[in-house]
Amino acid sequence: MNNQTVEQVLSKIVDPDMKIDIVNLGLIYNINLNDNTCTITMTMPTRSCQYGESIVSKTKKAVENLDGITNCIIDLVWDPVWTKERMSKLARLSLGV
Repeated sequence: MNNQTVEQVLSKIVDPDMKIDIVNLGLIYNINLNDNTCTITMTMPTRSCQYGESIVSKTKKAVENLDGITNCIIDLVWDPVWTKERMSKLARLSLGV
């Protein structure tokens, strides 16, 4: 198991509002693997993101479904603040920003 495998799984989780996956949106700040536990530091585009709970739940479930991972800890942070500059070039092109 490695960070790239986790990132590939996370790239299938789409923000329903923006229609872009959470990796390309730049919502994933860090992935830390330690034995059977994966800790993901992430954020949301805004504190009032109506899909925040759903995205966090889907993230946790997707990672815990990976072979070798029995626990996924989500560290939801607001610092540094998410900005559009965190998005990949693909995401910015898709959203026209």
